[in-house]
Amino acid sequence: MVGSSVKFANCSRRTVRRTKKKTRRPLGQRLVIDCLLAVLMILTEGFFLPTDLPGKVSLASHQPIAPKLPFKLTERLSNLTGLILGQCKQPKLRAGIFVVEPSTGCYVDIAGQASFSAASMIKIPILVELLKQMDTKTIKPDQRLTIRQDLIAGGSGYLQWRPVGSYVTVAEAAELMIVTSDNTATNLIIDLLGGKEVCNNDYALWGLSRTKIYNSLPDFEGTNQTSPFDLVYLLAKVDKGEILSAESRQFMYKVMAKTRIRTLLPMGLGPGAKIIHKTGDIGAMVGDAGIVEARSGERYFVAVQVERPHNDRRANKLVRDVSRLIYQALIETNAHPKS
Repeated sequence: MVGSSVKFANCSRRTVRRTKKKTRRPLGQRLVIDCLLAVLMILTEGFFLPTDLPGKVSLASHQPIAPKLPFKLTERLSNLTGLILGQCKQPKLRAGIFVVEPSTGCYVDIAGQASFSAASMIKIPILVELLKQMDTKTIKPDQRLTIRQDLIAGGSGYLQWRPVGSYVTVAEAAELMIVTSDNTATNLIIDLLGGKEVCNNDYALWGLSRTKIYNSLPDFEGTNQTSPFDLVYLLAKVDKGEILSAESRQFMYKVMAKTRIRTLLPMGLGPGAKIIHKTGDIGAMVGDAGIVEARSGERYFVAVQVERPHNDRRANKLVRDVSRLIYQALIETNAHPKS
């Protein structure tokens, strides 16, 4: 009986092997299936495993697609660049400058995409984010913002002296944030927008690769970041009719035209010129960014940031001198030297 069982088992195994042999796929099909399985395993590993393992190249990692520029870049102004570089060669000063004339595409780029402390220049993208949410009716201009103790900030602005529990409207806070650079108004707005994470996510979507809020205002340590290129890029997108509605753009330009600090870029402009702009000034950095329009109607976008030893006034003078060189080259002489 045992022998019969063993014989039956052996017979069964031989039958299974013969069956498998008969149903085995052709070599070509097996190779195709094996290759597909291998690719599937690699893709699965790239999806599920961490991307920061030492020595591991993630299939999911890739360079971000460069955003479409809201202006053309046709001619780098070499002579003007040389003149500006001559002014920038000062010990312990590091300057970043980006200028573009939208009608011609002529531009200057000196460390324009380098990161700098943003100081109060971060209030430009904060204002754009606020107006964007107003366009979608998420926020209303007459909406009340209550002053809370945790949002009161020193430095610029008078809202810090208002009683806790008092309020301002959104429109009033936006104007104070730009015109007098009120830090408490800025914190009220950031809180209303949903916090710095919401702002930073939109900045990345807009293509601002160097602009990020890390801390509330006042940011005396200079942790919040931006670059001259990012600021010009954002102003140009708004000016071109992207991001904001025409009504919001008009409000933005109206308040930026009232900026009270006029000691930087405006000092280099000629008679009759207009500028909408926002300055930034902390111990380690001073800067200014805006849109300049000459009496003749010619326009350019400009941002200048200068990193410096604590409160070194040479940096302020450098911004004024650079502004003067740019205005003279683009407006007064209207000379665009070829590269």
